[in-house]
Amino acid sequence: MILELNGKRLDLGAGIYATCVFDPKFKSDIITVRFLTEYRKDLAAYYALIPQMLASTNSNYPDSASLARKLNSLYGSWTGAYCRHRGGIFELSVSVLYLCDRFSLNGEKISDEAVKILSDCIFSPSLKDGGFESAEFDICRLNLLSAIDSEINDKASYAVSLAAETAYRGETSAGRYYGSRDDVEKANPVRAYEVYKELLKTARIEMTLSGGGEDHEKIASAFAKRFSENRSYSGSPEYFAKSPLKPSPEYKQLCLDVLQANLVMVFKTDFDKSAAMTVFNSLYADSPISKLFLNVRQKLSLCYYCYAVYSEAKGAVTVICGVDSENVDRAREEILSQLGAVSRGEFSDEELSDIKRGIINDFRSVYDKAGKIGDWYYLQAIKGTNLRPEERIEDIENVTRDEVIAAAASLREDTVFVLKNAVGGNGDAK
Repeated sequence: MILELNGKRLDLGAGIYATCVFDPKFKSDIITVRFLTEYRKDLAAYYALIPQMLASTNSNYPDSASLARKLNSLYGSWTGAYCRHRGGIFELSVSVLYLCDRFSLNGEKISDEAVKILSDCIFSPSLKDGGFESAEFDICRLNLLSAIDSEINDKASYAVSLAAETAYRGETSAGRYYGSRDDVEKANPVRAYEVYKELLKTARIEMTLSGGGEDHEKIASAFAKRFSENRSYSGSPEYFAKSPLKPSPEYKQLCLDVLQANLVMVFKTDFDKSAAMTVFNSLYADSPISKLFLNVRQKLSLCYYCYAVYSEAKGAVTVICGVDSENVDRAREEILSQLGAVSRGEFSDEELSDIKRGIINDFRSVYDKAGKIGDWYYLQAIKGTNLRPEERIEDIENVTRDEVIAAAASLREDTVFVLKNAVGGNGDAK
């Protein structure tokens, strides 16, 4: 499969894949290795800790300080890690970014050292007594516990995560990426290494190598050879995991000591035209000229912010709104009213054209960063769509007024979650 920008999609066998995209305009290169697996709540704490452990140490640099010094000596190279839900997939990732060799001052082979560091992080981690090195593991755990404890400080994100627990109850997407705080506290380095070894055997491996560096295919093949040494891969979860609509909307409320309430509304749909849903979502709630911004925020002054996120994988649109507690009901009514207005076609052709232009500009920006290009084609691979940004732009341009109306009309309210001031108590939202 040939991609834009002198790139290739490689099937390296045993559930190991690589997406290589080269563009000489970039001065840096980024390699990301992803482990794709099914979310398991009993292992989630380890899934959250393992990438952080891999990115911070290896057998040659057994503590984060020594690895950081080495990376800094390579013209400010860095390693990074994360884990997340992506549709029906749970994704663990570790990356390295480095300056391309041709830009080094004295002809240093930065790529060789950076690639070796990433290889050692994955295949030769820092170990002690049958598990990950305990002191660094404890640091990773403390950092994760600190992040968990600070979640409540970002009230909007906290409300969204609680709403997701209700909206996707019984589905893997309902689970916190780390499981629970108690699970993280109990995690130990020996069990963590056992879980990691199982991931090496059974997870789908997706590598993206993108930027201005050379030898992407050679690097990918070398990594694949190491991964293949002890594999028992039998498949991975599907990206698309549409969430079923509840028989009737579910209303939940949590009361805390807050000044500003957060209203989260989750709508679900079986509408399968992704481009039309993307245009609808931007027109409805995800642009400065959207219906919710212009009406709920600007015209009626019912909220501080109001926007929506469309999940193609889940078949859901989540509206997030910051609002004074006394305006929660009015804001919800107006959010529903504006959805009804779009479903009745109450928008102009000029509005539709402006919305499309904004989306198209976003897709064109994919080429601005090496990491964004790699991520684009990786996402295409796991979706099975294999679209270039130009093809996606054409799809957006071809979206019709009737398709946007149909997208709006397909949405059904599934979950309403309100985080508000403690006066009134917890329970079902009214």
